[in-house]
Amino acid sequence: MRVTPNLDTINSFEICNPANPDFMQTDPAICYNGENYIVAWPDEKNGVPNIFYTTVARVSPQGVVLDTGVCISTGAGISEYRPNIAFDGERCFVVWYKSSNGIYGRFVNGEGLPEGNVLTIAYDGTGGPNLAFDGTNYLVVWFTGTYPDLEIYGRLISSQGTLVGDVINIALGSGCHRWADVKFDGTNYLVVWQTGDNSSGQIIYGQFIDTNGVLVGSSFMISNNTNISRWWPALAVSDRNFLVTWGQGTSSDIYGNVDVFVTGIDDKTTELINYSYSSPTIFSGTLIDFAKGKSIIYDVTGRKLKSRLLKSGIYFIESGGQISKKIIKVR
Repeated sequence: MRVTPNLDTINSFEICNPANPDFMQTDPAICYNGENYIVAWPDEKNGVPNIFYTTVARVSPQGVVLDTGVCISTGAGISEYRPNIAFDGERCFVVWYKSSNGIYGRFVNGEGLPEGNVLTIAYDGTGGPNLAFDGTNYLVVWFTGTYPDLEIYGRLISSQGTLVGDVINIALGSGCHRWADVKFDGTNYLVVWQTGDNSSGQIIYGQFIDTNGVLVGSSFMISNNTNISRWWPALAVSDRNFLVTWGQGTSSDIYGNVDVFVTGIDDKTTELINYSYSSPTIFSGTLIDFAKGKSIIYDVTGRKLKSRLLKSGIYFIESGGQISKKIIKVR
């Protein structure tokens, strides 16, 4: 939020402000469904005092709040917390947890209304649900247990709301595993989480999972293993690597790591760097079709590109199985 020197807010607006100011709303999550933003949050106004139920509302790209807040859960007298939401191209899927009572989800259509029944994803989930969509299924992740014995699990769910396969064991055993985030890189999911109890410091770990729910390789350390507090890992994915972030230290500074590369890339970086080139070809304007026949174009990271996608930059041509030419497009 931006604030003027006179402490007036700039361009901020209320999404939910019930008539009774004693009712609380907290922990919002958001996604964009191609037409509007869908905001989800736990809301006290839909239950009884001190009981929060999962609520959603649409907000237009122009900042117009289209709904007063629609409760999408069945309530049942148990508070619901920390929803997350993702979009699958047709509908949004919202996940949340009830206090020590499981992980739940429900679809929300383009009108901001719930569709289908509330889906029970895990009866024993105790917190931290998160999710990502791979084009066919969602992967929902959460942690289960009683502190400090917490473990991370996952489950694939189809865009029709069907549980797919078995529960996925992601981070089990001693170590207090919790607060996972997950993203899909076009080939596999990456799940990141913190391991360590409150008194011993935490380490950020990661694990790739394929679209069938099978672990790809072993879990790996993303942060270093010094005895220091690390909390709330989050990640985003580019076309080349992930940025994983977390809060670290007693003053909770923000740290990050981009050493985790996306899967499914034929990495030619070393070959590109080590090849001895003659003078590069420099061109501008209309793209010259350097990649004729079965030739392949790579960028400086070793990522394959189509010739029509080339912007200004440095590129390399592979022809007959060998890197043969360096080209520079200046504009």
